[in-house]
This record gives sequence, structure tokens and C-alpha cells, in this order.
Amino acid sequence: MYKNILLSLLTFFVLSGCAGSKSKPLNNKDLPEWYLNPPKFKDKFVGVGDALRPQFSLSKQVATERARVEVARAVETTVNSALNDHMQASGMGAEAGATEFTESVSKSLVNTTLKGCTIEKTEIFKDRVFVMVTYDVNKAREEAKAAARTSAKNEEALYNEFKARQAFDALDQAMDRMTGSSSVASPE
Repeated sequence: MYKNILLSLLTFFVLSGCAGSKSKPLNNKDLPEWYLNPPKFKDKFVGVGDALRPQFSLSKQVATERARVEVARAVETTVNSALNDHMQASGMGAEAGATEFTESVSKSLVNTTLKGCTIEKTEIFKDRVFVMVTYDVNKAREEAKAAARTSAKNEEALYNEFKARQAFDALDQAMDRMTGSSSVASPE
């Protein structure tokens, strides 16, 4: 009897836990007009993001970060992808067994500095925060040029250091090959 009551309570808790609070899918009435179709500007990248967190400030921060990531992906993204396909058969004739396994993995990495990325709009719909940010194309171009110049300077500095090291090595080798007399007594 005790086991039946315990089993019934356990089943009730498991089923009520599985019922959980599922969030309802969003529809167009729950979104700002600009969220699904952000405006297109000739001289700006546009990114949108949303978040639903218990605190408004956290929701705004997360939504803004997501919008910035969208802009950063538009500016520069490195994509790595791999596809593994494996097939195996064992046995003979009609009795042979076969297995097949396919795995597809992709990863995109963003590493961009967005100086001057600004929040254009922030709206709240049903406790969810929506943010739109913009980033000036000309600023992106200038940042890319500055990064290229810095990289070139670093490459040039590394090359000059390499050439200097080669010159010192050559000098050391030349000094090692020198023979002759000296007025300094040689150590014995």
C-alpha cells in the first residue's frame, strides 16, 4: 500500500515536471514591425536582437548584444565546416548488415571591434525586449584599413627582426672563422 502511494506521488511529480511551462511561439503580432524585416540603409549595417529575461535591464543588455553579434557577423565571419560520412557493411549476400552514419558540423566565429555601433530602437512587446543597432559602413571600412595597417606593421617588424637575427648570426659565424695572431695571451 505504502509503495503504491509513493509510486503514485512519484508519477504525479514526474508528469507535472514534464508538463512544465513551455513558451508560446512568437507570431507577427508579438514583434515590432522592423524586427523580421529590418530597414536597409545604404551606409549602415543593421542588426536586431531580442531577449526575455526576468529583469528588464538584463533583457535589454542581452538583446543589444545579440543585435551587435548580428552586425559583427555581417562585417566579418570565419566559418568552419566539416561533413563526416561513414558507411559499413558486414556479412555476405542478402544477410549482410549495413550501417551508415553522417555527421555535419559547422561553426562560425566572429572577432570584430565595433567602434561606434549605436542603438537605434528599443521596444518592449509582451515583456520581451527588442533592439535594433546600426553600424556605419565607413567606420567598418576604416577599422578594416587600420587593422590591415597594424598587421602589415607587425609583419614588417617581424621581418626586420628576422633579418637582424640573420645578420648577427652571420657576424658570429665570420668571427668564429677568423684566424690570426693577437697580442692577448691565449688562455691555457
